[in-house]
Amino acid sequence: MKSKPMARALFALLAASLALGATPPWAEEAAVVPAPAVPQASEGLAETPAAVPLAPEAAALRDAMAPLLAALPEGEAGAIGQFYAWRAYAPFWTEPGSPRAAELAAALDAGPAQALPRARYGAADFAAPLAAPEPGAMAEREVAATRAYLRFATDLSKGVVAPSAISEEITRKPVAPAPAALLAALDGGTVAEALRGFEPQDPDYRRLMAEKARLEELGRTGSWGPEVAEGPTLHPGDAGPRVGEIRARLARLGYLVPAGEEIATGFDGGLAQAVMQFQRDHGLNDDGVVGAMTLAALNAPVETRLAQVAVNLERLRWSNDAPEARYLLVNIPDFGVTLWQDGTPIWSSKVVVGKAHVTETPEFDGVVKTMVVNPTWHIPDSIAIRDYLPKLQRNPMVLKNQGIDLMTRKGTVINPKLVDFTQYTPENFPFRIKQRPSDDNALGEVKFLFPNQHSVYMHDTPHKEYFARDVRAYSNGCIRLEKPVELAHILLEGQSADPAATYAGLRASGKERGVTLEQTIPVHIVYRTVTFDADGTARYRPDVYGRDAKIFEALEAAGVTLPAAQG
Repeated sequence: MKSKPMARALFALLAASLALGATPPWAEEAAVVPAPAVPQASEGLAETPAAVPLAPEAAALRDAMAPLLAALPEGEAGAIGQFYAWRAYAPFWTEPGSPRAAELAAALDAGPAQALPRARYGAADFAAPLAAPEPGAMAEREVAATRAYLRFATDLSKGVVAPSAISEEITRKPVAPAPAALLAALDGGTVAEALRGFEPQDPDYRRLMAEKARLEELGRTGSWGPEVAEGPTLHPGDAGPRVGEIRARLARLGYLVPAGEEIATGFDGGLAQAVMQFQRDHGLNDDGVVGAMTLAALNAPVETRLAQVAVNLERLRWSNDAPEARYLLVNIPDFGVTLWQDGTPIWSSKVVVGKAHVTETPEFDGVVKTMVVNPTWHIPDSIAIRDYLPKLQRNPMVLKNQGIDLMTRKGTVINPKLVDFTQYTPENFPFRIKQRPSDDNALGEVKFLFPNQHSVYMHDTPHKEYFARDVRAYSNGCIRLEKPVELAHILLEGQSADPAATYAGLRASGKERGVTLEQTIPVHIVYRTVTFDADGTARYRPDVYGRDAKIFEALEAAGVTLPAAQG
C-alpha cells in the first residue's frame, strides 16, 4: 500500500521557503542567535537559514524550554525544539487570541469517540488562560500541549497497540510519520484539520465511529431488551415462548415489526425471512433455522458489539494507507475474499481459512505474482510430521492411496513399504512428502502465490463441502477458494485474448504449469469483525481466532474505556 505524503510535504514546503531566504513574519527584530541543528530531509525539513533573529521575549521562552526539553526522549525533544526554532520561539498554543489550545483540548476530549485513551494525552487545561504569561509558565504549557498533540497524532496514524504484541500471526508494522512531519501539519491550518489528516482515510473509519455512538446510545437506553433463552434448535413451524422471544429480539434489532399477541409465539414465514436476513447480515448460513450460532449472534450484548467496534477502529489505524486501485482483500472472520477495482467490489468468493489455535491464517500484505495450474503439493514438514507420520506408522501404504511420494531430503523417491516408520519421531523424521497433480490433490487444480514469510497462499480444494458451513476454519493456514477458476480467468485477462481457453489448455495438460502474471495484484489478508454494506449498515462477524478479545484487553490496558461496558 502507499503511505500518505501530506504531512511530510507540508513540512518540506515550510522548510524550503525558509531555506530560500524567506523571513518568518514573527522574526523582525532583536538579537541574532545561531540556529539549532536540523533533522535530516527525510524527516520533512530542508536546510536551515544561517541564523534566526529572536526578540527578547522569544529568547526567554527558549531558555525556559531548555530544561523541559532536556528531560524528554532525544527524538521528541529534538522535534519540539526544532519546531519552536523554526517559529523563532514565538508561542504556538499560548499565543494571545489563538484558538489552537482550545482546538487541541476539544480534539483530545473527543478521542474516546474513536476508542482512543483520553488519559494518555495529559491534562486538558491547554485552553485555560494563563494567570501570568511569564516564560516559565508559557514554556510548560507549550511543551505539554505539543507533547499531547504528538502522542495523539501518532496514535491516530498508527494505532495505540503494537500488532506484534497481540499475536505473532499479525505481521503488520504500522509506522507513524516522523514527529517533524506531525508538527509540520500544524502550519497554515487548524489543529482539527491537521489531526483529521492523520486519521485513517478508509470510509469505514468514520462509519465505525458512527456505529460506536449508536451502540453507546443503545447501551444507555437498554433498548435491545432481554436475551433469548437457551434451548434446542428452532425451525420454521415451531411455536412456544422462545419463538416469541426471538420475534421480540429481532423487532428491537430492526428486522421485524412487533407482532400482535395472536402470532407472537409462532415461527411463521415472516419470522423465518427475518431470521434469514439476520443470518446474512452476520455471516451465517441463511437457512432460517435458529441454532447455536444464530442464537449467540442474536444474544450478543451491546457491550460485546462496542468492543468489536473499538477493536476494528484500532485495526484501521494499523493499516492507515491509501488503497491501490485494484487489490484482493481476504477477510478471515468473514471467510471471504473480494476483488476491489477503483473502490468497487467486482468479484468475491467464499474461503476456508486456518484452524483456530492450531494453524491460524496470519494477517499480512503480499502481491500475487504467479499462478500454478495442476500444482504439486510440497507438504510442509510441520504437516508431514503432525498429520502423516502417525498414518504411516499405522499403514505405510497410506501415501500411495493418495498419490503422494515419500522422498529423501535430496529428492529420491522411496518405497514406503521398505521403511519402518515406528523408529521415527517428530524430532528425527528424515523424509519429505509431496502429492502429485491429480483431482485428489489437496491444492485442487490451481494455486495463487504471493511470496511471504508464512508460506501461505490461495488455492483450490477438492473438499467443497466445507463451503456450506457457517464457520470455515479448517485449513492448514492457507486460503482455500470456492471459485478459484473464476479468479484464474480474471488474472489472465491482461495477458490472454481468451483467458478461459488459455486456462483450459493449461489444465488439460495434466502437468504442473506455472504462469507468471504480467499484471500482479496486491492481496491484503485482514481480520475485520465489523464491516459495512454499501448503505453503511454495520455487519458483525465472529471472533473466530479470539484476536478481538486480545486487542480489546490491550486497549483497556492503554486506557481505552467504553461507557456501556462500565455499568
